[in-house]
Amino acid sequence: MRKFLLILVAALLLSVAACAAPGQPAAEPQAELSEPLTVRICGDGVEGGEQSVDLNALYQQYASSAVYSTVNNWPLPKFYAASGVPVAQVLAAAGVGDYGTVNFAAADGYNITLTRQQLEEPRYSYPGLLSGDESGAEQVEPILALAFKEDSDDLAEILPDQPAFIFGQANIFEHTNPAFIENISVITVSAAPPEQWPLAYTFPVPGEVRAGDLVKLQHDSFGLVKLHYTTDGSDPDQLSPMYNPSTYQPELNVPLTINEDTLIKVRVYGYGKQPSDIAEWRFTVAQ
Repeated sequence: MRKFLLILVAALLLSVAACAAPGQPAAEPQAELSEPLTVRICGDGVEGGEQSVDLNALYQQYASSAVYSTVNNWPLPKFYAASGVPVAQVLAAAGVGDYGTVNFAAADGYNITLTRQQLEEPRYSYPGLLSGDESGAEQVEPILALAFKEDSDDLAEILPDQPAFIFGQANIFEHTNPAFIENISVITVSAAPPEQWPLAYTFPVPGEVRAGDLVKLQHDSFGLVKLHYTTDGSDPDQLSPMYNPSTYQPELNVPLTINEDTLIKVRVYGYGKQPSDIAEWRFTVAQ
């Protein structure tokens, strides 16, 4: 195994500049890797119910290298330099056609599910992430990384590791890092359409309040979703203010202060399910 890792990292470092465009075959193989590195793909969305895919063989054809911007749940922005196999090529090799969701599970049981839309929609890396600059965004594709380096934007620093699921941001504010799964052991593909996230709710309940009262937004899956809201009457989307930016710093989840009659609208976003319908509540200030 040590010999395989040394061969792989040498091949990666020599070939970074020559990597193919995302999703396209590499101009020439990256290395002749004799040891197979397989991942098990199962579920009712997989041809025959289960397939074993050789990632090394796919890497020789479809190597993809990029720097990925991401935000974690503290929330802290960071970068991952990574090289691996596009997820689209892995699923195709397993005979996956139409599907609803894909679950990526680590050997320790940690896992994340994405809907087909979340996996296939355009995703980007933002070089100006640390300063909040959206310019210069580069489209990147979801990969099973065979070599990567956390907290790095330098592809020369990547090191071989167990397969890891890494993907780009739909927008510069999206918290993708909690969905990065290292040491992938199995991928489960479901043909069933994804469910929808339930509505958020408030405390206190809508109605008459006093000027200066605080309203908290709540959800039964608070740690798994992001609540995006508006107070100007517009419909919220993923670029609207985020109520719960941190799972680990609850002090950042600031309640809304009601000083005048206010209409609050909230939509729930999270991986593995469709966004919720828009919930809306009207609070009136007692005269």
